[in-house]
Amino acid sequence: MPSSHLAKTTALTLCSAGVALHLYTALFKAEGGSGAIAFLIGLLLWSSAPYAIAAVLARGRRVVWGLGAAAACLVADGFMHYSVFIAPKGSTAALGLLFMPLWNLLVIGPAGALLCWLAHRILARKRGGSG
Repeated sequence: MPSSHLAKTTALTLCSAGVALHLYTALFKAEGGSGAIAFLIGLLLWSSAPYAIAAVLARGRRVVWGLGAAAACLVADGFMHYSVFIAPKGSTAALGLLFMPLWNLLVIGPAGALLCWLAHRILARKRGGSG
């Protein structure tokens, strides 16, 4: 099962990239004094939760689910990072950093996992049907 190993490695790499993005945000982009340290640690943990779940899925029997969830969450977080730090559209853009993990946990991660699983099933059927 080399493809399963590749999928697991890819999923875990995407999870690491997502956590690295949030670590970068907490260390270099966030503003505040020493009183903000506890908040930033909490935000980092909260933002990393979707990636932790995706990593657990990828390391278990649901590799494809973890891959899809990690990929979808990373794309969404990349967009949120862009819309907060590069091209903010308003003074409340940073609130997205607080709510994005909830969206990732409840909507984006599960949708990405489902889409990746469906694509995997369709490709598996096509391979099985042609051989």
